[in-house]
Amino acid sequence: MNKERKPIFQPNELSNATVVSMRTRIISAIVAIVILLPAVIIGDWLYFAVICLATGIGVIEIIRCAKTKYSKALYIIAFILAILILLWPIFKDIPFSDGWRLFDSYNNLYVSATILFVGIGLSAMTIIMDKNFTIIDACFIFTTVFLIAFGFQCLLFLRYYPIHVMPERFDSTQYFNSFVNAESCLLLLFVVVGACLNDAFAYFVGVFFGKNKLNERLSPKKTWEGFFGGVILTALVLIGMAIILSVCKHPILDGVIDLEHWYHVIILSFLIPLVSTCGDLFFSAIKRHYGIKDFSNIIPGHGGILDRADSILFAVITVAIYVCIFTDEVGGIHLP
Repeated sequence: MNKERKPIFQPNELSNATVVSMRTRIISAIVAIVILLPAVIIGDWLYFAVICLATGIGVIEIIRCAKTKYSKALYIIAFILAILILLWPIFKDIPFSDGWRLFDSYNNLYVSATILFVGIGLSAMTIIMDKNFTIIDACFIFTTVFLIAFGFQCLLFLRYYPIHVMPERFDSTQYFNSFVNAESCLLLLFVVVGACLNDAFAYFVGVFFGKNKLNERLSPKKTWEGFFGGVILTALVLIGMAIILSVCKHPILDGVIDLEHWYHVIILSFLIPLVSTCGDLFFSAIKRHYGIKDFSNIIPGHGGILDRADSILFAVITVAIYVCIFTDEVGGIHLP
C-alpha cells in the first residue's frame, strides 16, 4: 500500500482575514513609496521637511503608547529634546559660512553631550511637575526619544553624506535638488530597501511556510522560517544590488560599498536584515508591554510611523556608524 508523500515545503492555507490584510499592506506600501520616493530622490529641504514631520509624529506616538494622560509640558520637553538631537548638526554651524547648504552640516554624526545632560535634567524636572510621570516613564521616554531622533538624524546623514565622500560625482550648485541625479541617494536606498525587504520577505515566508514561532512573547506571528528567509533573501538582493551598481560604475559608496571592498558589501548585506529584525522586536516589546497593537493607525494595514520605521531606525543607525568608522575622508562620531 503506497503512502501519499507529503511535499517538503507545504504552504500554509491563508484565511480571508490574512488575504485582506496582505492586500491592505501592499496597497499602503505602494502609496507610501509613491509619496516618499520623490522626496528621497530630490533630497535637499523637501526630504529634510519629511524627516522632521516623521520625527514629530514618532515622538507623539511613543508618548501616547503608555496610555497615560501626561501634562503638556512633557510633550514640549520631548519635542525640544528631539529637535535638538535631530538638528544639532545645523545648530553647530551657526553662524553659517558663505555658500552654506543643508548637506554641509550632515557630514558626520553629531551627539551633543550638553543636550543629553539637559534632556536628563528636563526629565527630572517633569517628574516633579507631573504626578503621572514616574522615574520609569522618564527613563523610557528619554531613551526612546533619543533613539528616534538620532535614528532620523542618521536618515539625514545617509542621504547627504555621499556628496562629502564623492564630491566629483555631484553638482552641489543646484538650489532645489542638492545633487544632479538620484545617484546620491543610493546609500540611503540601500539601507532602507534592505530593511523593508527584510520585513516583506520575513512576512511572506512566515505566512506561507512559518511553523516554528520565533518569540511569541514579543511577536506572536513571527517565525524562525520567516526570520531566516528574510535575512538570506534580503542579503542576496543587497549583494546583487551592490555588485550590479559597482559594475555599472555607480558604486553605492566609494571606499566602503563597492567591488574593491567586497567584504563590506557582504557584512552590511547580512547586518542590515539582522539589526532590522532586532529593531522590529524592540518596538514590539514596547507594544506588548503597554498592551497596544500599533503605535497609531495613520497608515492602513501598517499602523503608525514607528510601526514602519522600527526596523529602519535600527538599520540606519548601524550603517551610519559603520560608514563613519570605515570611511577615511570624514569619519568619526563627534560628541561636542
